[in-house]
Parts: sequence; C-alpha cells; structure tokens
Amino acid sequence: MGLYQGPRLLDFAKTPSHLQFNKYVLTGYRPVSTAQECLRSLFYMHNELGNIYTHGAIPIIYITLLCYPTVQQTALLAYILLSAYGIYCATTARTNVLRLRAFAWQGLFRFSLFLFRVYGSGVGSPNSLRLFVIMDSLAVVGGVVNIIQIPERFSPGLFDNWGNSHQIMHVMVICAIIYLHWGTLEDLAWIKSFQCPTE
Repeated sequence: MGLYQGPRLLDFAKTPSHLQFNKYVLTGYRPVSTAQECLRSLFYMHNELGNIYTHGAIPIIYITLLCYPTVQQTALLAYILLSAYGIYCATTARTNVLRLRAFAWQGLFRFSLFLFRVYGSGVGSPNSLRLFVIMDSLAVVGGVVNIIQIPERFSPGLFDNWGNSHQIMHVMVICAIIYLHWGTLEDLAWIKSFQCPTE
C-alpha cells in the first residue's frame, strides 16, 4: 500500500496512552492526526488500515415496532442518541473492555427487540430473527477476540500490520453487517404482504 507517503509511524512506547489498547501490537501506530491527516491515512500502511468501524441496527427497530409508530419513533431516536453516546464512550475508553462495554447496551437493546418479536407483539419475518442472532453472535465473538488480544499475544510484533485481534474483530463486524443485510432483506420481502392489525 503506497499511494501516499504517510507520516513516520510510532511504536507502542511512543504512542499516546489513550491509543495504547494492545501491548502486543508493537509498531505501525499513526501519530495524533488532524481530520485531513486521518483521511490521508486511508492510503498508506499502518496497523489500523484493515479496520472498519461499523455498528448499528435501525432496520431491526423499524420493522419490529412497525405496528407501534409512536414507540417506533421513540425507540429510533433513543437508539440514535445512545449510539452517539456509545461512540463517545468508546473513543474515550482507556481499555478494550471499556470500549466493548460502550457498545454492550446496543446488543441488549436489540435482544429486547428479539424478545418482543418472539414473546410480544413485535413483527418481522420469522426467518430474519435467526440471521439477526447470528449477527450479534459474530459481533460478540469479535469483541471478545479483541479483548483477549489473540493471536498477537502469542507472537508480539508478528501481527502488527495484518491479522491482529483488532482487525479480526473488524472482519467479524463486517460479517455481522452482512447478516444484518440478509435479515433486513428477509424483513423487507416479508413486509410487502404484511398489514398491521386494526384495533
């Protein structure tokens, strides 16, 4: 990867403490950067190049609460606001455990929607729920791998640029997003023939 000559990268010891989440990734850290420098970092090799930050489950809320418009709009707003707060908590977290915990409530929020689909009056395709459970399972596994820092804990320095736990977590999140997509497609196909019951 060499479209842009990036800045001199830092080793773990010279990295600012708020970016020292993994003592087993020894090199390749970006220096503190401006917004423009962050964009440029998409075009040179560093130890976070393979990481993609994605999280969110708006379609699940929308479909599950379809027949309850007021609750639906309130839940969507709450999810968006709490997601913004979760991002703030994750970006200011001092450890991987705290960073993962910043997103744990999102999983609990979705789990409550799954329960509402199964035991309550929530709606959605019967086939989508399985896909959404796989989605969240993949995300949790990725988060745990990131916390326990495998495989780099067994060979410090070997996985600095590729294959470290943080990148594995992001791959798991990408896979989770694919399952979210498939589940959403199931729900959208299902909704074409669904009508909320009249009161």
